[in-house]
Amino acid sequence: MSTSPTTRSEEIPIFSLDEGVDENVVSKPVSHLLEQVSEVNGRFGIVLVHGFGGGVFSWRHVMGVLSRHLNCIVVAFDRPGWGLTSRPRREEWEANNLRNPYMLDTQVDMLLSFCKEMGLSSVVLVGHDDGGLLALKAAQRVKASANLVDVEIKGVVLLTTSLSREVVPGFARILMRTSLGKKHLIRPLLRTEISQVVNRRAWYDATKLTTDVLSLYKVPLLVEGWDEALHEIGRLSSETVVSQQNVPLLVKAVEGLPLLVIAGAEDALVPLKSVQAMASKFVNSRLVAISGCGHLPHEECPKALLAAVLPFISRVLSSRDCEKQ
Repeated sequence: MSTSPTTRSEEIPIFSLDEGVDENVVSKPVSHLLEQVSEVNGRFGIVLVHGFGGGVFSWRHVMGVLSRHLNCIVVAFDRPGWGLTSRPRREEWEANNLRNPYMLDTQVDMLLSFCKEMGLSSVVLVGHDDGGLLALKAAQRVKASANLVDVEIKGVVLLTTSLSREVVPGFARILMRTSLGKKHLIRPLLRTEISQVVNRRAWYDATKLTTDVLSLYKVPLLVEGWDEALHEIGRLSSETVVSQQNVPLLVKAVEGLPLLVIAGAEDALVPLKSVQAMASKFVNSRLVAISGCGHLPHEECPKALLAAVLPFISRVLSSRDCEKQ
């Protein structure tokens, strides 16, 4: 796929809420998908990478549909500090001479190792928010490592991603940097800020943020050590801002990859203009916007998201098949 970057808003393809596949977008249970992993050896797969505050659960509306329509393995990566992963403490990784698991560079290696553990030799990475930055950095790592990495990245999908925004909310960063930051008294306030205020800003249609959905986003903040992990994530939050001198290096590293950039037309956290400006930097990218959608298209507008993503990955697969012939 080779398309010119979109630079004017009137040129951006708009996907509406009603566009999508002609089936229920509720996915099959995640366990069903994971049962297929043992049968996969050196195959193509799609790897979903969540952003700040997310987890495997946030992909529940799209995992099964992607797998059924594209007939490939689809897995989701729970990043350290989120989902139901353990929350390592500093003394634990330092005592074992391990790298800080909350650093983006460490998570790049974890993501690539995860792909290999899943038996995948080639993948399309789908990253949301700073999970998109993680996907781009993984592609950069693969290119820089030449034959040292046994995973080929065939394409990247970025969902409401920014290269210039600290994902940890400003109020939460202030709380974590005060002398009260690690005190028990501040935990309820911090949990409320992350699980409720952030999520309400992330949705365009607040009626879709039901009690059941909100409870899914609260669960990761109940795992033992969640507050210490969040403090470390907050301390490293500047890593989600790519410096001006490093942007060209990142762009250069992925210039040969098919890249689909998806924006929520009503995203209050990463505005459409910001996504548009970012997409224009990538030579081999295509930008689409989803109308009536905020920062979480995989939650709020899964049908429209799938209508954009399925043809893109199909073309990646078709290109891969042609290369084999």
